[in-house]
Amino acid sequence: MRFGRKLLGLVLLGIFSFGPIRAQAEPPKVKLAVLDLRPQGVKEDVAKLLTSIVAKQLQSYGLFQVLSRQDIVYMLSHEQDMKLLGCDSSDCYAELGGKIGTSYLVAGNVGLVGKKFVINLQRINIADTKVEKRVDRQFSGSLEQLLEEVRTASHQVVADLLEASSGQLLVTTTEEGADVAIDGETVGTSPLGRLSLPAGPHDVKVKKEGFIAWARTVKVMPHETEVVDVTMVPSADFIQSYEDKADSMRTWAWITAATFVALEGAALGLRVFTWQKYDPIVDDYNDGIYGVYESQDNYYGHYKDDIKTANALDYAALGMGLAGVAVGAVSMYLFIEGESPSRYRRFSGVKSKSSPLPDGAAFAPLPGGGSVAMRWEF
Repeated sequence: MRFGRKLLGLVLLGIFSFGPIRAQAEPPKVKLAVLDLRPQGVKEDVAKLLTSIVAKQLQSYGLFQVLSRQDIVYMLSHEQDMKLLGCDSSDCYAELGGKIGTSYLVAGNVGLVGKKFVINLQRINIADTKVEKRVDRQFSGSLEQLLEEVRTASHQVVADLLEASSGQLLVTTTEEGADVAIDGETVGTSPLGRLSLPAGPHDVKVKKEGFIAWARTVKVMPHETEVVDVTMVPSADFIQSYEDKADSMRTWAWITAATFVALEGAALGLRVFTWQKYDPIVDDYNDGIYGVYESQDNYYGHYKDDIKTANALDYAALGMGLAGVAVGAVSMYLFIEGESPSRYRRFSGVKSKSSPLPDGAAFAPLPGGGSVAMRWEF
């Protein structure tokens, strides 16, 4: 019984000791309250819509716990506290932030002066009772453009906080040499390493000549790595040009390979022929075995043509062998450096001219039964 209790204790100790080590708690989010934007020359419902845009934009970064007006109203229990919602001074903001337990307040106004919209946002640090960041933007345009301007202002008012809580982005592509742009700025060509970026959404664009541009908005979380796998889709013209070039190179690779086999086979055949017919004569001459001819001169005079033919055939075999080695090297280079004709076939929807069968084995029905057709792509 004692042993069982000790064993149970060790098991429980292991669970409670090692469990927390494996668990990785998420970092706490920064509390941030968004007050209603004050309208100045625009309708109140427009100001409320823009306030919701600000809150949604800040919430999208994953760094903040954003409190809206409704959240603040719910948290303020006394009527006296409700008057704080209309404040416009740093001291008043600090008192409001203290009551709702938030670190920052975002307040501001939106106005229309003539034909120009004016957007003002400020971020107040509750602990320091001061305005840490101000953003002022002015532009002439439509209400649709106003939404984008408010999103931009929302990003700018917390940009320094996002920088301090950056994450990482890893972009992998199926193609090397593709240009990778983040938020409209080219950061390099693939393959790229990890990129350190401020937390929040970022526009990622990957492009390469001959391929359809890839674009997506990617959300980078604080202190985390976001991995994006990009499959580059080639255009129809690129596929045609690529397959023509790859087919041509692969065809020459096979031609040179066949030439290599032919040359080496011919060299071997010549050498075997010489070995059988002429080598005994040359060997006897070199070894001083003259037989009935008694002297070297008599032997050479009788077999002179055979000896010359043997030497010529040996040189011919050597030349073809060396030529075969050179052609074989060219063939190997073409196979190694040449691209596979089937690389982009899945994007074209058609089979290559030079390869009517798919990669691997394919079954082709024939009269009288089935037959297996085999094909390998190197």
